[in-house]
Order: sequence, then structure tokens, then C-alpha cells
Amino acid sequence: MAVARRGRQEGARFLEGDGADEFMAAFKRAVVPEDRRAAARDVLPPVVLLADGGGGGGGGEGDGGGEDPDGRAHGAVRGLERCLRRERGGKLVPYAALGAAEAARAARGRRPLTLTVGQRLCEDVPPRTGRLRLRDFQLMRDVVECALEQGPEAPQLTGEQLRDRCYEGRRGRGPVLRTLWRLGGGDPPTAQSTAQSPGWIALVLGAVARPVLQVLPRWWWARRCTRRLLWSRSTGWFADWRDIGHGRRAEEFFDSVARLVTGDGTGDGTGDGTGDEAPDEAQDELEQLLLRALLADLKAAVRPGRISPWRRRRATRFTVLLELADGGSGDPAARFLREYGPAAEELSCAAVVVVAAGSAGAAVPGERCARLSDAAAALDHATGSPEGDLEPLLAPLVPLVPGARQRSVPRSGPVSPPDFRMGPVAEVVLEGVALVAVVGVLGAWLVPMTLGGRDATCLGGPAGGPLSGRAELSAAPPRQQYEAAARMIEEENGRVDQAVRRRGVEARTVVHIGAEVARDQEGQRYNGAVPELRGIALAQRALNEEARNDERKVWLRVRMLNAGEEFKDAERRARQVVEDAGRKGSGIIGVVGFSKSLKQTQGAIRELGRAKIPVVGTTATADAMDGGRYYRRVAPTNSREARIEADFAHRGNITDSGSGGCSPAEAAVVVQDPQDLYSNEIGDLFAEQFGGDWTKLEYSPGGRSGGAPEPGGGRVTRQDSIEDVADAVCERIKEQPRTVLYWASRAREFTAFLDVFGDDTSCEGRKLTVLGGNELTTAALSGEYEDRPWLRLYHTAHVLPAGHPRGSDITKEFNAEYAAVFGATDLWRNDGRAALAHDAMQLMAAAANEAFASTGDVERSNVQISLDNGINKEGASGYLDFGRGARVSRDKPLVILHHTAKGSEPVLFCGAFAQNTGRVERWGPDGEFACPKDG
Repeated sequence: MAVARRGRQEGARFLEGDGADEFMAAFKRAVVPEDRRAAARDVLPPVVLLADGGGGGGGGEGDGGGEDPDGRAHGAVRGLERCLRRERGGKLVPYAALGAAEAARAARGRRPLTLTVGQRLCEDVPPRTGRLRLRDFQLMRDVVECALEQGPEAPQLTGEQLRDRCYEGRRGRGPVLRTLWRLGGGDPPTAQSTAQSPGWIALVLGAVARPVLQVLPRWWWARRCTRRLLWSRSTGWFADWRDIGHGRRAEEFFDSVARLVTGDGTGDGTGDGTGDEAPDEAQDELEQLLLRALLADLKAAVRPGRISPWRRRRATRFTVLLELADGGSGDPAARFLREYGPAAEELSCAAVVVVAAGSAGAAVPGERCARLSDAAAALDHATGSPEGDLEPLLAPLVPLVPGARQRSVPRSGPVSPPDFRMGPVAEVVLEGVALVAVVGVLGAWLVPMTLGGRDATCLGGPAGGPLSGRAELSAAPPRQQYEAAARMIEEENGRVDQAVRRRGVEARTVVHIGAEVARDQEGQRYNGAVPELRGIALAQRALNEEARNDERKVWLRVRMLNAGEEFKDAERRARQVVEDAGRKGSGIIGVVGFSKSLKQTQGAIRELGRAKIPVVGTTATADAMDGGRYYRRVAPTNSREARIEADFAHRGNITDSGSGGCSPAEAAVVVQDPQDLYSNEIGDLFAEQFGGDWTKLEYSPGGRSGGAPEPGGGRVTRQDSIEDVADAVCERIKEQPRTVLYWASRAREFTAFLDVFGDDTSCEGRKLTVLGGNELTTAALSGEYEDRPWLRLYHTAHVLPAGHPRGSDITKEFNAEYAAVFGATDLWRNDGRAALAHDAMQLMAAAANEAFASTGDVERSNVQISLDNGINKEGASGYLDFGRGARVSRDKPLVILHHTAKGSEPVLFCGAFAQNTGRVERWGPDGEFACPKDG
């Protein structure tokens, strides 16, 4: 209770001297006037509280005697702000409180302080008072932002250019204008988009849609701006300020304001920045422009009105609290105060209370008051518009006399604005209940009609516009491509050894355990050995280049170990690494690789974990691969993938509705291999997440059932051949056409299944919707599933197609480097394997560099500690967000592609593609659905 009491009294304790209590009371009466019409009638002068350096020394904590002038000024602003806030947070009245830091940022960026003031007034508005609309301020903010973006060397903006850029900002704030712009074809077509679209579409858009839906609304909006700001005598403050005559003969607004912001409209013509005074004068002009727009909007917001619920809630003034810097006239807060008086006087704006505080050296001219009570009297006795100039009132902040005790002060609680039990929208709704009752019958008919008209457009379209073209199988044998990537690594290893000999740099070894490369070109569709080694080679080269430029980073060698076909020798290779790492001076800090979720790779990871060797997996996704504390992976897990895929199947229009459109899946049939670690796990997870009507078909190729028990329950059946699988799927689809086939088995079996389903079942000619995992990606991107018009295929990927705009800068750099080295149409450029291998190396290197920087020792134990502490890093496959102790990156990106004959198009992409600007949280048409997130 003592703490709460002290917080309530703090607003009064910052003020000492004669009239302190009177000023606090007058301030609160000014903010919440007893006469509701005063906020629209009585213009208040700004008050500046100046703290000198006298009286200090010896004051204890909280008594105000030992603080310097800047500290007392800061306390004054914060104390006043407390009067405007609730005890548990939240504003009681709209206000903007700007400290010295905000003013300093504005000064450094040469930005008018009014930009920040207007933004703060709109933030965290008091509850149930409605949104604060600042129409003129938002327009002038767009004008000023355009002016600030134009450097001194840039050509001057014309009125037409300024109009177009401001209209772009207005579209962003208005759904109607934004919708009209999209219906009109969106942004003007580029040469590339014109070449990709049929000529008649561009002709229709150019001749009809754009003039009607884009050009006409933009012209009408600009016309309204001119009418409001220049022609009108009641709202034409801009014309009054610039001495432009009202009426229809006045010039266009954007032509006039363009001359103002480019310098042609200034009084002395020095707006080009060539003179010594030109920058300050230009700043003053922009401040005046924004301030007048803001005051005009605030004045309109508090106009008396008893009918509108929004007007009834504007019963208080808007408050601006500023901290002054002792830095001369260049202080943005001082400039704001200088410009406020003339602007408020010309506009007769009584809607604002301005209080600033600073040291006595602040450069603010005004009328000095002997005591705070004089400033209080000026606030209380203000009536109507001021007779003379509206100058700031300079009042003293008097410190305690040395040795004097803190006087007892009355409590100064927060202001008490009117409280509303409901918002303006709710009030309007209640007032319309009677009308709703009259038209109830009509409404009861309209609501079902409205809700029943669900969009039946197929997700992705019949062959929508793909962002990734078809990949090409390389003419070179896979073994030759694999050896070329291995040579890149060996050459880089030689470069590391040379740096160690010549410069004595710190170098360590990372072991890569990968599978045997495909035997022929056709096998490239199902084998990831080549892209994984390429990603590691590119990462090693980039990391060593960073180490060459920064001696605090570690050089890395890569040792390649082949675990045989399908990782049959994975556990033996793991034991070999354990033995080699135990030798003194081995330099081995960890292992990367294990691109498949198999029982043998699971065993190898556990073997390495028992030896306390850090492991970073590449494309293995099974949750069961988790080898404990020493294993991490850069790919999303099966549980995350299944959760997103189930949500996609439930919400997306992906199955044939029978009426020419598509609808969400109502049933699912899962094909999985119970002997395959990846397939069995992700099939079970999808069925669990999908819920409802699902069945499972278990099939192990080659009859390798391994003596597994027969599945129990009527929802799970075992099939002996791929022909039996195809027949069983066909029967399910005939029973329920809105069924999605979830393919959890491997890609080779999927190709065989399609061959049988299309030719040898009774479902010939029926539509089949398939949803599959990343296992199908490479084969799909290479055109394996073409020439099947009855197939609608969706499959996951771990990266967006190269060139997608949501990719991060790191992703774009990696894609460009990969294309430069291996070709833009390479088979694996878009399947994500190379990017994930690259990121696995990046994660291991980040841990090694952190250990080296913090301890100077790059031992495995220190590398593991760095991994345990957490690593956050931009990666080629997305943002790597490993928190403390986390073994999986949080919200790792996942993409679902729609396969077409021309390529693949993303229809869902969720996750953290970049740290700040690349987080995607919604998917579907117009972002209709929320992306599932990691818990």
C-alpha cells in the first residue's frame, strides 16, 4: 500500500515553490475542462517549466534537492504524464509525451517533431472513445515523407508525382480505394509481367479497368483534397496559410504543396539547400505544414456535437508533453514551441494543452512568469482566442533550499475524464436495435444467403502462375556432379591448411556424413547427396572468407564420410568419428548431415550423442531423430509439418467439389510404410492432426514387412502390393469424392502408384487430390508427375522458389550464388536441400565462433555450450531461431507448392523467413487463415 500511495503522490512531488499545487490543479482542469465547450473555444498558451541550477546539494532520494536541472525537468514531464495514465497502464486521455531521446532522434534525422507527436496521439487511445482520425495530418505526413526521401541530389517532385505517391499512402489506409486499385489491375505492369500475360488482358485492363477503377478514383480524391484545403473557407487552412485565394479559381493543391516542399514555394527561395540558412528554414516550413494540419484535425475532433457518439466522447483536450534540450534553437522541441503559437492562433485551435520542461538555458522565447501560480492563472482564465500573440509562458521549477525538508504535499491523483461503458460502435448498434427488429424477417433471409455463398475457387487455380519454372535433369552423371562438389571442399581444405601454416589461424574440422550418390540420371529425382554437398561447399567457402577478414572467427575444414546407399553404414561411420575425435589434436568439433530419417541414421545420431559430439542435421525431419542434448536440426519437424498440412487440408479448397469448383477435404486416406521411420511417423501425425474421417493404408515396398503385427482397427489396413494400394484409394474416393490422399511414403513408390491408379483402376477419369511431404519435391520440380490432368498435387518444400519476394537478403544472396556456380535451372535449386545443408554449417560455425570469442578455446565442449545457450542467425532457408536449450528452430518456414505443368507455385508459406520483416503469420486468399505456430 505504501508503494501505491507513493506512486499516486509522485505527480505532485516534482513541483516545489509557490503555486505548485495551483498549477497541478489548473493543468488537470485544462486537460479535462468542466465546461465541455471549452476544448473547442478557449485557446491555451503553451507552458514551459524552466529549472535552473540553484538550490541543489545535499538532497536525499525523492526530495528533489540533489537533482540537476535536466533531471528535475525530466521528472516534471514524467510526473505530469502520470496524471494522464491509469495506475495499471493505459491512457486516460489522448496525449503524446516526448523525452529528450525522441527529440535527439528527430534532430539527427532532420525530421519534424510533429511527425512523432501525431503518431503518439493516435497510439493507445483511451478505451471506448473511438479511433482518432487525422485526415489532413496523414496527408501532410505523406507529403513530408516524400520530401524527406528526396535527397538533395534528386530531381524535384512535380505535383503529379507527389499526388501519385500520396495516393499510394491513402490506399494503404482505405480498404475501398485499395480494393478498387486491385480490381483495376494493381500496379502498372512491368515489361516482364506484360510478356507473361495474354495481350488481350493487358488491353482490357488498360482500356477499361484502369481508367475507371484507378485513374478516376485518384482524380476524385485529389479533387477533394483541393476542394477541402484550398477552395473551402471553413476547412481551407492551407490556402489561408499560403495566402492563396479561396474558390474554384484556386490552383491544384498538389502543385502548390510540391513547390513548398521542394523550395520553390518558400518566401526567399532558398529551399534548395545551398545557403547556410536553407536547411533550418526548410525544417521550419515542414514543421509548420505538419503542425497546422495536426491542429486542424484536432480542432475538428473536439467540435461540440450531441448526436454523434464519437463527438460526445471528445470531452477532453489533447495533451503534448515535451522535454527541452539545452542545445539552442536547433532543438526540435524548441522549434515545435516556436511554431505552435502562431499556428494555434491562426486556426483558433483550443483542443491542445502543451507543457514543456527543460533547463533555464533552453532557447525558447516567451513571457516569463514569476511563479507557477501565474501560469496556473493563465490556464484557468483563458477565454476564447488570445488578443495578442500566443507566446509560451515561462514558469520556474524551484528546487528545495539546501537543508530544507520535503514539504507535505496533497495527493495529486490522475485526471478524471468521463467514463463510458461502451464504445461508439456499440452505442450505435444499440440505438439501431429498433430498426433491426423492423427488418428482422428480411435480415433472417439475408444472413443465410450471405454465409452460404462460399468461394469455391480451387487453391492455386487449374494451372496458376508459377513462381518457379521446371527444373532440368543434368546431362552429367550424378557421380561426376558429386565429385565436383567434393573437389570444391578439398580445395577449400587446402586453403585452410595454407592459412594455418602461413598465418597461424585457428582452424577446426567439421565431419559430414552423407549417403551414397544416385547411380544414374533418373535416380537424381530421389537422391539428395549432390545438393547437400554443394550447400556445405558454398557455406564452407563463405565462412572461411569471413574468417579471413575477422581474426576472431574460426576457419573450418570439412571431412566427408560416405555412409553408403540409404545410409546403411551410418552407425559404423559414427563410431569411426567417435574414435577419431577421441584422438588428441583431432580438431573435430562436430558433425553435420544425416539427410534422411531412417532407423540407421537414428542409431548413428545416438552413438554420437553418447560420445558428446555436437550434431546438426540437414533435411531429416522425423521427431524420433532427436538424439538428446547434442542433436539439433535446421529443418522443420514432422510434427510441425503435419500440423500445417492438416490445417491446409481442412481449410483450403483443394478437393473436387463435383460442381466445377473445389472445397476443403472432408476425409483423408493416408498411405504410409510402417517399416520406414519417416513415413510411419508423419503418417500417424497427419492422421492425428486431421482428425475426423481418416483411414490408413500400410504398404512396405518389396514385401519387407519384417514380421510386423497386423494393424488393429477397421481404419488401418495392410496392402501387399502397389496395385492393392491404388484399388483401395480408388474405393475411398468413390465413397467420398472430397477425400485427400496424404502420401507419407517415399517418392519412388508414388510414381509407381500414379502409373497404376491412372490406367488400372476403376477411377479412370476421376480427379485425385494428393498432399505430400518434402520427399516428393525434387521429383515434382523436375516434371516427374506431368501429363496427368486428373492429378491435383500439393507438396511441401523447405524454401520458397528462387526469386520469391518474401525471401530474405541472405536467401537471395545464396540463390544467386548457387545459380552462378551450378546454373539457374539446376534440378535442386528450389528443393531446399542445398539451403538446409548451408544453414547446418552456418549453425555449427556460429557456435564455434561464439566459443572462440568468449573463451579463446574451440573445444567440442565449448561449442556445445554455445549451442545450448542459443543461437539466432539469418539463414538461406529462413531465420534460425534456437533459444536457450532449444534443439529445433522456432517457427521454421514451411512452404506448400501446387504442382502444375509449367512449374510450382506457393499456395501456403508460413514461418520466420527473416528475423524482422519476413515473418509470415497468415495464408490463403487475402490472408484468410492464421498460420499454425510452434508452442
